[in-house]
Order: sequence, then structure tokens, then C-alpha cells
Amino acid sequence: MHTRVYYWIGILFYSFAVIGIGFYVWLRDKKQGKEQDNTAYWEASRNLSSWSVGLSISASMMSVSWSSVYGVQLFYWYGLGGGWLLIVPWLLTMAGFFVLAPLFRKFKVFSQPQLLEKRFGTRTRQLLAPTLILVFTIWAGAEIFAAGTLIAPFLGISVPQALFLIALIVAIYSYSGGFEAVVSTDKIQFVLVAIFITAIAFLGVTALPPEASLFNTPLPPKTQQMPLLLSPGWALILLTFIAYMPGWIVETDVWIRLQAARSDGEARKGILIAGVNSALFVGLLPFLIGASALILFPPVHGRAPAEIQDGALIFTVMMQKYAPLWLNLALSVGLIAAAMSTIDTCGNVVALSFSHDLMEPMLAKRWSKKRLNLFARISSVGAILAAFVYALFTESLWDIFYLSSGLLTTTVFIPVISSFFKSTRKHEVNLSIILGFWGTIVFYFLESRGVLHGIEPAFVAQTGLGYILWGFVLAAAGFGLGKIFGRGGVKKLNG
Repeated sequence: MHTRVYYWIGILFYSFAVIGIGFYVWLRDKKQGKEQDNTAYWEASRNLSSWSVGLSISASMMSVSWSSVYGVQLFYWYGLGGGWLLIVPWLLTMAGFFVLAPLFRKFKVFSQPQLLEKRFGTRTRQLLAPTLILVFTIWAGAEIFAAGTLIAPFLGISVPQALFLIALIVAIYSYSGGFEAVVSTDKIQFVLVAIFITAIAFLGVTALPPEASLFNTPLPPKTQQMPLLLSPGWALILLTFIAYMPGWIVETDVWIRLQAARSDGEARKGILIAGVNSALFVGLLPFLIGASALILFPPVHGRAPAEIQDGALIFTVMMQKYAPLWLNLALSVGLIAAAMSTIDTCGNVVALSFSHDLMEPMLAKRWSKKRLNLFARISSVGAILAAFVYALFTESLWDIFYLSSGLLTTTVFIPVISSFFKSTRKHEVNLSIILGFWGTIVFYFLESRGVLHGIEPAFVAQTGLGYILWGFVLAAAGFGLGKIFGRGGVKKLNG
């Protein structure tokens, strides 16, 4: 029997298992009379335990594109200093969520656009939703792209066919089970992903020559003229923190899991679980994999060997070279689990933002609950389809993660955080959303075309991330203009 048959059997077996979970949730809800209840579909009845919260957050972060490709690439590109560009800001974000969890749950709303509606009205809710749709479509598409690229050689199919297969499976169980199916499958996916990343790290370390040391590797290909602990350069590290952390502290997929917890205490315990898992599976083990890859596939003249495609195929090549068939089969299932845990999470946010936050306020009075629920389920499929289409045109994960995380920082952070201050008014928030979003998009276009390089300081221009600073400045300016020209401000000017 051809080895590809074994891969197909393993992946199809796993796929039927997660699809079965989705249908189990649907049949249980039907038995309880909740199959047309959008609260149950979107919010899992807000009864998640700390382990459900923590493992679900962990599974979505332990993704193919983040920890299994991009995170390992960072350690391959920069050595130990690559930690500043992903795991360090993420752990600080987890600490922020732990502190802020009771505050974020204070208004008892599920989505962030709902929070803005409660404070500022329906228009503000609908202004924020498109940004979330765009950001999480990008993230889901990046995950589909990364997983399809890695798994296609094992299945003997083209990359687009692998992308479609992954998207189809996620779409089926998301349609049937909604958010609870996402969280339920995340628990299984966490275990499989943890095994997958641990096994790859073991393969990499045990394949090293006896004289090799993980702390004495060849010079990483993108190291700047800095100490190895600061190898990306202080400008890139600083701009990464600015780009990532404000947006991550209000990251929607973490937010909705906190809202779905049964209590503040369970939400905080969930964050602790996710933080510990992140330190191990997004930090330590990817470092071991990236460092061992530097020794096994050393850069040539400052460039990664072609066989690992600038580090994107480290996992695939390690599996092919160093793992026996039975382990390769198990690891391929873990790889698919890693992808699906993030795709379903991001697709759920896209569908929630589109169906629940953007369209439902306009449709609720005209449509029945049954029709609204069907629309919600179709939106879940549509979200995965949109991510699949995006994945077909994806080439690099670098711009994807900085642009999307930057949009959270420039468009979502100020409106959400300001919602907790009684003095904030809708004009301030609305203008901040509009100017933050369009400022980021316009300046990203200008930055990518080199237009800003003669304007920005050299240390900013060399990172290619100046557009996030410009977008954030415009978001803050929009907030300030709203304060001046809002109703209260106009009265003061007239007075």
C-alpha cells in the first residue's frame, strides 16, 4: 500500500471525528429545543469552565501559521532574539488579560461591537465589525495557506486542493455546532498539537550531531549588528510591541472566550492555563526547533537553504527526513489539528462579526429566530470560504501578521478601552475607528511602495512598520477631533 494512503486514512479519520462533534452539539441542542437559539450558537450559553477557556485559547494560538511556521521561522531567522517578536509580547498580553478580565466582563456583553453599541449606539457597533471581519479573515486564510502548503506533499495533491480540503472540513462542523463545537474540538486539537510540536522538537534535537549545541548555532540569516539577545534590532522589537500589544490586549477571539466563561474566576484561571501553554508550545519548543534547524540546515551566505523555503518548510523537511512512517502519520494529523483549531476560531469571529454584529441589528425585527439562525450558520460557512479564497493568493506570513495585528491596534484598541470611561462619547469613538482603519490601509500602501522612506526616520523605515505608527496617530487624532467637534465640544465652542 502506498504511504500516501496511510496519510489519507489518518486525516480522514480525524476529520470525521471533529465533524461528528459538530453534529453532536447540533443534535443535543435540537433535543433541548435550542437548535434555533442564536445565543447558544454564538455564545455556548456562557457556561465554559476554566479548562475549556484555557485550552481553547491555547489551541488557537498553537497554530500552524503562528507557532509551527512563523514562530519557528523567527527563531531560525534571529536565534534566541526572535522571542521578542512573538512569544514575549504574547505572554505580556496574557498577563494583561488576567488583570483586565473582570473589567472586560463588567458590561456582560459577548462581542466587542455589542459593547460599543451598549455605550454608543448601533452605528458604532456596525463601524467596528468590518475591521474584525477583515483581520480574522486574514488570519484564517493565513492558517489555511500554511497548513495546506505543509500537508500537500504528504497527501500527494496540489496546494490549492489541500487548502480546499481543510476549509471544507472546518466549514462543516462550524455550520452544525457553532461556537461550542469550536471550543469542544479545540480541546482535542490542543492535545494533538501539543504532541505534534513536542515530537518535532524531539526530532530536531535528537538529529543534531553529538558536538552540536543549541546555544552555539551558525549565525542566523537576519541577525542585525546587535547582541544575539537583541538580534532583530531594537527598532523592530519596539515597533513589534507597539504593533502587537495594544491590539492583542483586546483580541476578539480571546475576548469572546472570557465572556463565555461561567465566572470571573474561571476566566482568569483559563488565562493562566493559556499562558503556561503558550510559554511552552509557542516559546520554548519552537525555539528548540528553530535552533536545531539552524544547525541541520545552516544558512548559506546569509540565506536559508532552498529546501526549507526561508524556514517555511522546516516542519515538513524534518518530518520527511527524521521521522519514521508511523510517526509521520501521527504528526500529519497533529498538523491538521493545529490548523483547524485556529481556522475555526478565526472563522467564528468573522461570522459573529458579520452575522451577529453587522447584519442582525438590521434584520432582527423583520426575520424570525429560525431564519436568523440559518443566516448565522450560513455565515459561518461563508467566513471559511472567504478565508479559503484569501489563502489562494497568500505568499508571505510576515506582512499578514503585522498588518492584521496592526489593524487591531489602530482600529479596535482605542474604541474598546475608551468604552470603560464614562466621559467617552460616540463621536470620539466613531472618528477613531474610521481614521484608524483607513489611515492604516493607506499608509500600508504607501509604505509598501517606498513612498514613506524619505519621510520616516531611518530606524523606522528599515522595519517597514511605520504605517502602524501613522495609523495609530490618526486613530488618536480621530478620538481628539471627536472630543472637540462632538455635541459637547460644539456647545463649548459656541459658548
